Amino acid sequence: MNQAKNNSELFILIAEGNKNAFDEFFELFYTKLVNFSKFILEDKGMAEDVVSEVLTNLLIDKERVFRMKNFEAYLYTAVKNKSLTKINKHRKELKIECGDEDNNHFIYSITPHQLLEEQELNHLIQSLVNNLPKKRKMVFQLIKDDELTYRQVGEIMEISERTVEVHLKLAIRSFREEINRYFDRKMDGKKLSKIS
Repeated sequence: MNQAKNNSELFILIAEGNKNAFDEFFELFYTKLVNFSKFILEDKGMAEDVVSEVLTNLLIDKERVFRMKNFEAYLYTAVKNKSLTKINKHRKELKIECGDEDNNHFIYSITPHQLLEEQELNHLIQSLVNNLPKKRKMVFQLIKDDELTYRQVGEIMEISERTVEVHLKLAIRSFREEINRYFDRKMDGKKLSKIS
């Protein structure tokens, strides 16, 4: 029996809730995934955090995820994306906290008001994603968060590429409408504050 078939059987057992199968999966993949993430992050501790988070998320949705046709590719893609997200988050933090350590003060590349607006907008976007219909949300997250192709998403969800495209377009259209309303309200608020 070849390794791919062994892994496929292992993944099915995990999807069915077999704890021993997950322990075996963990032994097989954990070190490989940490090394893969470490290659991107250049930090073993951060790589271990990334892999732990990815594996935890996989367990939450094990019935669906472990039954994917290209699970190993999905697994490595998830680790890669989470690692890149970690790098981007770290860069943002560095931009905010870069400064003169001798004088113990910070130089901000953005104002606190801009930071607050960015946080509000991120909260709005996350809220919009959370309120999408279930299939549309899954399509959006697989494409935008996990960077899968329309074809891969279609295979995972057992729908056509065209249906994937329609779901994504509808999600983006609803985001655009809500974000435009958000900015319109912001502009109206600024106009009112200037009048008062």
